Amino acid sequence: MLADLHSHTYFSDGSLSPAELVARARSNRVDVLAITDHDTTEAFEHLGTLPEADSLTIMQGVEISCLWDQREIHVVGLGIDRHETTLKTLLTDQQALRLQRARTMDMSLQKAGVCGLMAYLETLPCNAVSRNHVAQFLIDRGLARSKDHAFKNFLGSKGRFGAQAQWCEIATAVNAIRCAGGIPILAHPNRYSVSNQKLRRLVEEFAAAKGEALEVSYSNLDPDKIAHMGALCADHDLWASTGSDFHSPVNHWMDLGKFRQLPTLCASRAIWMHPRWSTLAKASSQAGKSELTLA
Repeated sequence: MLADLHSHTYFSDGSLSPAELVARARSNRVDVLAITDHDTTEAFEHLGTLPEADSLTIMQGVEISCLWDQREIHVVGLGIDRHETTLKTLLTDQQALRLQRARTMDMSLQKAGVCGLMAYLETLPCNAVSRNHVAQFLIDRGLARSKDHAFKNFLGSKGRFGAQAQWCEIATAVNAIRCAGGIPILAHPNRYSVSNQKLRRLVEEFAAAKGEALEVSYSNLDPDKIAHMGALCADHDLWASTGSDFHSPVNHWMDLGKFRQLPTLCASRAIWMHPRWSTLAKASSQAGKSELTLA
């Protein structure tokens, strides 16, 4: 089974519509696709009704931004009930933080004589504004050569137009996901700029907060790092998840379904062996066939 449990649409910082994302997943022969936009579940309101005979299972998900040790950490919620009150309230708060951060950056830009950020953001379909959108604005205005250049020179912690958001704590995100019936997953652990010792502490604190799974295999991760993630997963008795973190076809090295198999160490703890997996998959499938409306 090819389960890509981490992907994004243009309702956060992806480039594809929900329908386009699903079509690409089918083309790439993905069996299970979780749409996990940053701090929003809006994509599921526009996905479209799935055919009765569709072999692709779509799981409802979200990726919540958290603050840990003064760093931004991401927690994926898989198989959530997006209508649950605790989760909806948290996501509303997170979206407000995102908008406030954009306004702060806009003020800095205006002081430098660069106007129009907020007007630009209003033209986009997203309802979870990200720094990626601001980076694209800087590129369009000729101030940055690429998104990497924009982040390194303008939007990072020491950047001229940078601004930090006071995201929720990991325990808050985990609780909201569990209240919504989902499985909390620590996303792409080795992408955080921390030492191995701090990474272990992060995983320990995530597990202590009742987090249930760890992304072990994801795009652009070599076998040695996958083995390291697998060992962390086993050491803390967590389930092992997989996902591309797909954003755009331009980033072909992060395409849907493009990641290695779980290591042998995680064979018995693959997330699709989770006791609630079949229930969550069935609920998501039923939502796709009966609840979602055609975009």
